[in-house]
Amino acid sequence: MGEHRLCKAGVEGSIPFVSTLPPTPAVMIPERDHVTGLAPRRHLEDLLEAPWRDPAALLIADVVALKQVNETAGFRAGDDRLRHAADRLRTAAPSATITARLGGDEMVALFTGATALADAESAATRLRSAGEPALRAAAAAVVPGADPWAVLERLYASLRRS
Repeated sequence: MGEHRLCKAGVEGSIPFVSTLPPTPAVMIPERDHVTGLAPRRHLEDLLEAPWRDPAALLIADVVALKQVNETAGFRAGDDRLRHAADRLRTAAPSATITARLGGDEMVALFTGATALADAESAATRLRSAGEPALRAAAAAVVPGADPWAVLERLYASLRRS
């Protein structure tokens, strides 16, 4: 049995494994998504998996018609649309603890503190207002002890229905 060093969220530990292959170097997680400049999903996952005590809220936004832009104008035009959407999210959510790209055309903002829900709802309203690219957005509170991923899944489902 060998030992592989594992580093996650700045904490180093080790896990046993059985392998005939030589150990591989740790995978570096970028600080920013290469298209949007937002935090990558892994950073969001680390925050959502940590224990919480403070009030929190999540906002999810997605870019309307990104697939059509990619298919008609190409992926560079789609990337430009994603970058502009990320700029809108950062502007609408200046008090967010993190703004991150969840994947595809979905972006998330996590708010913490006493005004988390009000801040998230206000940012969602600003994102839904007229602007380019068009965005769908929804926000909800995350109560301590609740599964934040379940909240995100419900928010995502509500976006897809709208």
